[in-house]
Amino acid sequence: MLVYLVSPALVFLTTWIRPAIGFPAAFIVAAGLIRLVRSPEMFTPRPPLSRKIFWLVLALALVWTLSGGVGGFFPQSTDYIKHNLLFHDLIRQSWPVTYVSPGGGTKYLCYGAGYYLVPALGGRFLGENLLPLLALAWTFAGVALFFHWAATLGSSPLKTLAMVLGFAATGVLWLLFKRYGIPGLISADGLQAQLLKLGLCFSYYDSFTRFQYQPQHALTGWLGAAVIYDLLWVKRKPRGAFFVWAACLLWSPLSCLGLLLVPLAALRRVRWLDYFEPVNVVAGGVLLVILGMYYQGHVPLAGRGPIWKFAGGTQWPWFYALFLAFELSPILMVFLVDRKYRVLGDLRPLFLCSLWCLILLPLYKFGFYSDLRFQASGPALLFAALGAALCWQNAAFSLKRPMFILLAATVLIGAVYPLLRPWQNLMTNTQTIPYANIVQDSGFKNLSEMRDPLFDLAPQYLGRTNSAAVRWLLR
Repeated sequence: MLVYLVSPALVFLTTWIRPAIGFPAAFIVAAGLIRLVRSPEMFTPRPPLSRKIFWLVLALALVWTLSGGVGGFFPQSTDYIKHNLLFHDLIRQSWPVTYVSPGGGTKYLCYGAGYYLVPALGGRFLGENLLPLLALAWTFAGVALFFHWAATLGSSPLKTLAMVLGFAATGVLWLLFKRYGIPGLISADGLQAQLLKLGLCFSYYDSFTRFQYQPQHALTGWLGAAVIYDLLWVKRKPRGAFFVWAACLLWSPLSCLGLLLVPLAALRRVRWLDYFEPVNVVAGGVLLVILGMYYQGHVPLAGRGPIWKFAGGTQWPWFYALFLAFELSPILMVFLVDRKYRVLGDLRPLFLCSLWCLILLPLYKFGFYSDLRFQASGPALLFAALGAALCWQNAAFSLKRPMFILLAATVLIGAVYPLLRPWQNLMTNTQTIPYANIVQDSGFKNLSEMRDPLFDLAPQYLGRTNSAAVRWLLR
């Protein structure tokens, strides 16, 4: 997982950054990576999977990757317009990618491109016709790494993996509320528009939907959380943790905000002075400075601030409270079960930090569809799922006990989305957005022209020409 997460940073440093800065920085990052990989402290002893389960886990990872639409072999979400346009620009244009603005001047591609760089580099050298297969292979590798990690966490590999993939917020309840309101109390008329203003229209993503729409953010949250969890929670040693976090910035800056809950929960678990070791300070520091400058040049985005800034009245506290009640009921039930039966054990601080993260994230809107909540919630939902898995496998679990009955009911309601959406996608979605025809089919020549009926999407991916990144950093 370390090599998988860090390798795009090496590609970025050697191809996007001026050689006088990029090559020394790449050498430092590569040296830090090699030092960590060669250190026996970095390997977490886990129970080996049987050959049968190992191949089953790989098969599930492949099915998951294909059914999510990667490569275009199965139906895709509308976000693949963006994904394929980005691949198109990375393969067809020189690096760093720049765009001519309609009013003159240029903008540079300023986005979490870590997921895209390795397949795009392969497409540049091997031919863009291979891009769908390269994207599939690269994504499958990440999914397989995560599935293997999840399967080796508990005493029952398949049950643990099933809980991680099937556990979700009860989005179906929020969907019903949006459609029908609360009869006699909250009318459904105009309700979705009000919730959209507050950034509360859409549910917390379940595992499949997160991957189907945003594989780049999903993999960052899953793999980044897995590595940092192993370092801080299992080994209790922060060596390399900051370096891994800084490498994840190239994949998804907002997901990296969600990853901070692990060191926050581990404040009493590790010595904070141990973070100040060479790999973190030197290699991680280099990545942080370069990527910080790269993102600092981003075009300013509208639509961010506390949700009461967007409220048209005084109803927002009620909508916020209802969102938490409808969405987080399975996680709140895990909390209540633990209060009574103490089932979480060593995971308790991390679970509680995850719960607080999911409670607080909806209070701040960033992006038209509240991208901060979508992306930063990935690690918290993962650790909530691990908490539910501990409840399910604990000796105290019994469906004769009311608390566990309620937990099972809310978990099953939450599982409606991750269990049914893959089948719904395969059975009802006929949309594919082939990479080969992306410009003709989308009507956009490149990512900078991308538009949506509700708002201009392009500024999400652009950086300013007059920024320090262009003056001092980019080639």
